[in-house]
Amino acid sequence: MKIVHISTGLDIGGAEIMLERLLTRNPERKQDVVVISLQDEGPIGQRLRHQGYEVIALNMNGKLAFPIALLRLTKLLKKLKPHLVQTWMYHADLLGGVAAKLAGVKHIVWGIHCSNLPIGRPLTKLVMKACAHLSSILPDSIVAVADVARRNHIGYGYKADKFSVISNGFLPLIPATNSQIATIRRQLGVADNQTLIGAVGRYHPDKGQDILIEALALLPQELNWVCVLVGRDNDSANVELDALLKRHGVADKVRLLGLRDDVPVLLSCFDLFCLPSRSEAFPMALGEAMSIGLPCIATDVGDCRELIGDTGFIVPPLSPSLFAKAITELLMVEPEQRTVIGVRARERVLAFFSLDVVCTQYDQLYARLAGIKELGYVED
Repeated sequence: MKIVHISTGLDIGGAEIMLERLLTRNPERKQDVVVISLQDEGPIGQRLRHQGYEVIALNMNGKLAFPIALLRLTKLLKKLKPHLVQTWMYHADLLGGVAAKLAGVKHIVWGIHCSNLPIGRPLTKLVMKACAHLSSILPDSIVAVADVARRNHIGYGYKADKFSVISNGFLPLIPATNSQIATIRRQLGVADNQTLIGAVGRYHPDKGQDILIEALALLPQELNWVCVLVGRDNDSANVELDALLKRHGVADKVRLLGLRDDVPVLLSCFDLFCLPSRSEAFPMALGEAMSIGLPCIATDVGDCRELIGDTGFIVPPLSPSLFAKAITELLMVEPEQRTVIGVRARERVLAFFSLDVVCTQYDQLYARLAGIKELGYVED
């Protein structure tokens, strides 16, 4: 069964990482898969290409690129003749859905990977509204990554009976060695008696770095900690972030690492993980932190509460004081107790949200749409 996956981009992000994991979990099917990025190839696309997957980048940039990309994509899909097209994120849902319909593709699946509209993106809001209007005629199915995303998008006008909920899936990440951990902590200037707080996510209002920074400023003076911010634009070139750190008086205690390709190793170096987001659906960063055995604190957004369960701390969004209280509680317990909490988090995420379960759910959806028992060759 030939499947084309169309993504808005292939940069480092939750949806893109989930796409990569979905494909590489079944490498024997790579000859039946094509991945198309509306933007550039990105690091995820490069990794997939190196593993033998066909990756095509349309390099769409700017609003005027929409009609050109639609024509190119329609022509490409007519040539590829896939049995099914799966799209990932709003722009891919719209362009990929229309192009697949024009190309005569039999089955179209959309992907919803956020619970609310991103802050400060008027074009994305317009694209989402267009998708809502077209949801009754373009896709055969709409996969939401979280139940809150499903409910919210039905409220936005999406066709309710098209939805399935398939969460992100996680692998048991292999912890870094003691030597690796010691080296990285030394490079970061973290002493043995200091607790390392970590947060992973691109710099954006949705991700709430400002909330975390304000919470850090509220921590009791006697606590001995260092915080690391990882993700795109969490770096020294970010003037806004630099000013925020200085305004709250924590610039000397926060390390900015920017975009990294060794996040699992960095997670092993953290003593606790923070997700201060204003908006999430089913966050990959939180699940990965849990899967490596970190005690976690997250805001009550998206399906974070369902993900963490009783293995960590859930605090209301937009509340730096309560976030600081949760950090303080974890910093004040003995390291052995934090380890126990982290072990419980790892056990939960791998028991209920394993990648194998998620991949099976996608396979079952595709097979059901195609009217077959299992994925394989389908007659045209």
